[in-house]
Amino acid sequence: MLRRLWLALTAVAVASLLASTTTVAQRTHNQPHKRTFTFYLIPGISTDAFYTTMHKGAQAAANRLGVHLIFQGAPNAFSAPTQTPFLNGAIARRPDAILIAPTDKVAMIAPIRRAVQAHIPVITVDTYINAPLAVTNISSDNIAGGKKAAVALANAIGRKGSVAALSVQPGISTTDQRQQGFEARIRTYPRITYLGTQYDNDSPTIAASKTSALLIAHSDLAGIFALNTNSGIGVTNAAQHSGKKVKLVEFDAEPVEVQALRQGTISALIAQDPFRIGNLGVTLAYRYVTGKRAGIFKHYGTGEKIITRANVNKPGTKEFLYTK
Repeated sequence: MLRRLWLALTAVAVASLLASTTTVAQRTHNQPHKRTFTFYLIPGISTDAFYTTMHKGAQAAANRLGVHLIFQGAPNAFSAPTQTPFLNGAIARRPDAILIAPTDKVAMIAPIRRAVQAHIPVITVDTYINAPLAVTNISSDNIAGGKKAAVALANAIGRKGSVAALSVQPGISTTDQRQQGFEARIRTYPRITYLGTQYDNDSPTIAASKTSALLIAHSDLAGIFALNTNSGIGVTNAAQHSGKKVKLVEFDAEPVEVQALRQGTISALIAQDPFRIGNLGVTLAYRYVTGKRAGIFKHYGTGEKIITRANVNKPGTKEFLYTK
């Protein structure tokens, strides 16, 4: 009798265990599996400190959201021909979203359209294209930044004398807007003569050569505005070797520029916030691919900061300094 009771109790326990296991298995099966999304971030130049800082911000958001982020781009050249193969490669791998800093606002329209036609959402970061293809654009206010540069340069030269500008080439949304803002503001100073903007094809060597020529041709040249990092490197080198006292204001805050600022070679930097651009880009892409599309604006501005020797070491400035 005891044996029959023991067998009966064992059967009940086994049945209970099987029922419990079946319930757990059913719950596990019914729970949706969390998908890992893959995003691409295609910079203007993959080795540039601005874009490596943007990558850090994007990766921080990707880690928080569980996104697989791939960072790929041309290592040395900022151009549509060098960027397009990386975009085409990303499209072929069918990621869930692409973040890209278009290197030309017209030439990159067709390659980005191919991504959209492949049903891959695209977000433009830093730069943009002249077509409403992207989910959104995230960037600094480059027109405002150009105006700030004009004010900083005017103050540095005592609001009199001749000034010039060095930029990459026409057709890049960011530098075009910086030039627009700078020219609009610098022309409001009656005792400042604006000599125009020259182009260096993003080459520090060409920028240095053109700066040297400007310094020789214009004895009253008092200040130069460099609209991006490579232009700034060339301008700074030429100004240092010339021995002439010319004031420099440059866009961006790469390590070499910050060092020149600390040494007093550069009067002011107009710095962006690439970490925030990348972080917000991934965050918005995740919202979009998970169906939370309501409320996403067509543009997000991240602002910029004027950095001088007086505030470079103060709290609130570090986040605007780019890092490799």
